[in-house]
Parts: sequence; structure tokens; C-alpha cells
Amino acid sequence: MVISLLVGGVVAAGTYLFAKKKKASSGQSAVAAAVTGVGSAAATAVVTAFFWPIVVLGGAAAGGYYYAKRKNMKALPAGREG
Repeated sequence: MVISLLVGGVVAAGTYLFAKKKKASSGQSAVAAAVTGVGSAAATAVVTAFFWPIVVLGGAAAGGYYYAKRKNMKALPAGREG
């Protein structure tokens, strides 16, 4: 959620500055910034919601595979008693 808000804010700010550079009015610049900011935040949220579980589960599976296939697996040393 935070990532999508950050991306939306950056895109909105960039759109506003670009529109002002092209000599658009403040109202037009604000509307363009709002539309692109909300759109990019929504798109980022959808992509993140779809791919984040794949990344997490894929990373866990890859880590498990890596540790299972290591040839130099040593047992833990004996613990101290008392």
C-alpha cells in the first residue's frame, strides 16, 4: 500500500510539474496530476497485490531448495548444559 501511494505521489508531482512547464493553468495541472496519480497508484496496487505473494513464496521455495541441496551441511555443535 505504501509503495503504491509513493508511486502515485511521484507520478502526480511529475505530471503537475510537466503541465506547468507546458504553461497549463493551475486547475488543469492539478486535474492532470490527480488523474495520473490515482491511476498509477491503482495500477501499482494491482501489480503489487498480484506479484508480491509470488515473490515471497518463490523466495521461500528457492531458499529451501538452496539449503536442501547444499553439500556442506554440518550439524549444530553440542549445547551447554546447566
